[in-house]
Amino acid sequence: MVDHSLPSSHGGLVFPLDTFRPTMLAAVLAEGLVAQARNILDAKLVLTRHPEVPQLVLGQIIGSVLDGNPAAFWRENPELGLIASQIMRHQLFQYWVEGGEEPRQGFIVAQRGQALAAQDATRDQMPPGSMAQDWPVAQLTQQLQITIEELAGGFEGGPQIELSLVDREGDDRELLMTLVGQMPGAEDEDPAHGQHAQQGQQAQQAQPAGAPGPASDDAQAPAQPKRITAEEDRKRRAAEHQAELEARQAKADSIRADLPYISDALGVVVAPKSAELADTDILEPFLIPKVEGDIPSGLPRELHQSLQGKRVDFAVPVEFLSEVFTSEGPLNKPAFDEGAQVREIGGQSVKVLEVLAPRLGSGSFIRRERAGVFVSRTPDLPLPEALIVALLDQQG
Repeated sequence: MVDHSLPSSHGGLVFPLDTFRPTMLAAVLAEGLVAQARNILDAKLVLTRHPEVPQLVLGQIIGSVLDGNPAAFWRENPELGLIASQIMRHQLFQYWVEGGEEPRQGFIVAQRGQALAAQDATRDQMPPGSMAQDWPVAQLTQQLQITIEELAGGFEGGPQIELSLVDREGDDRELLMTLVGQMPGAEDEDPAHGQHAQQGQQAQQAQPAGAPGPASDDAQAPAQPKRITAEEDRKRRAAEHQAELEARQAKADSIRADLPYISDALGVVVAPKSAELADTDILEPFLIPKVEGDIPSGLPRELHQSLQGKRVDFAVPVEFLSEVFTSEGPLNKPAFDEGAQVREIGGQSVKVLEVLAPRLGSGSFIRRERAGVFVSRTPDLPLPEALIVALLDQQG
């Protein structure tokens, strides 16, 4: 059955909910459209969190800039996802779905400004006998554990925020709290403040009729801040970029200061605390097929001699199947179930599949129920079993 209440043409950006600046996301999308001389006067960025999968956010643009066809808009503007991914820590999906008599579906996987994979298909390009679940976006929604109808419905029922692409004004912290589903300021409220407010209300109610009361909140409201100039905006962006670089360096320093590792016949495997597969800049130094000279900072210096000619690898938790790739694109559940081998690791039954980590290369994806780990060793090499089990146990 077709739900005719859902739009036949839709598209947008899907990404994991993490700390980011909604105003900056709106700004980079606006800049990308203005660079094409597109009219964005009435355009808005709408961000909606999935009501039941709280780690997923859907970003949509509404306004005349879409020209009435969201699917065509997102398909014809692939650079929007690339520039948006530059301010995100994790992978971002830009997708489009066109229904009707000439159906078409596709998506782009982007990370740090680079396209990692892409699929686009029309009816003529699909294999004979293909079902609805075989189309690209339908397979994408399977690995994200949502439905294509939920995408079409705009994650209906989930917390939502919107920003004008022209003004892009707002408090990023409050916007994020709204998106998470919390009332902005609720966790910071001073109980004494609430008591004083209640006392103020009681005093106002006790005032005789016609007596002057306390000044209203509107009268005390601060004036709206003036718009910043282009030069001020440039300086602000430069300062933000520098702050991001310093934050990355601080994270790398913290990881190197307390770096768990295990040694085996092939070398060492490190498990950087708080690192994710998207932290390629932090993980790359711990990916050495053959040590010849210095060892990575964070490993004990007494290992320097014993590691010469051996490997340095890493292991990190993986939350989404789509964080790793096969030759066909982002990993999804059917592909994993079909290709993975059942093995015993640390006395536990797990599934293991050789995969690609974006910009890091081949390795093993180990999955136990919903918990996953990536190790930068392929399945034909000895895997650090105790380390893998410990990382799986951390995820429950």
